[in-house]
Amino acid sequence: MTNNSQKKCLPGLFALAVFAPLAAAETPGYLSIRDAEVGWESKTKTVEFEIETAAPIPLDGKAGAFGYGALTDGTNNVVVLTTHLPIDDSSHENPQSGFHTHVLDLKQPSEACSGATLEVDLENSAKNSAFDADYAWSVNDRKVEVKHIPVADLGDAGVENLVTFTIKPILDAQQKPTHLCVNVVEKL
Repeated sequence: MTNNSQKKCLPGLFALAVFAPLAAAETPGYLSIRDAEVGWESKTKTVEFEIETAAPIPLDGKAGAFGYGALTDGTNNVVVLTTHLPIDDSSHENPQSGFHTHVLDLKQPSEACSGATLEVDLENSAKNSAFDADYAWSVNDRKVEVKHIPVADLGDAGVENLVTFTIKPILDAQQKPTHLCVNVVEKL
């Protein structure tokens, strides 16, 4: 970050679960937030976020569908770094881990996602030109980082919360998602 930058540091170990949280013993360490940071670059009008987890982040694509995100403007224009193999909805997906970035709109869960915290608004998300985003990201042991996110892609909104989440896809007969049910595990 340059001198024109402002960083908002979110204190570590201040994570709080929302809705029906998993018991501490049930929460995988890679979804438990130890520390987090959001940065704003005023010159380039970009944001970045970093989340440090309690345990190493699986990179083999076998841990199921999960991710890390920055909530902006409520549930609109949310930026996520996620993996959900074998669903292929990104032209920038890492072939081994499945990780990739998106800008999504979320909504209250439909009947298909009953019990979930939120649901991906597939129709409106697909209309967003930043849906198939190619932001610079890295996953290194216990840390995820997403950089150079244009604020315009986020509807010019600031980052309100950082989260970890799991995804339960509902697929049709052709194995295409009809619903993506999101459960927030931790939220800062």
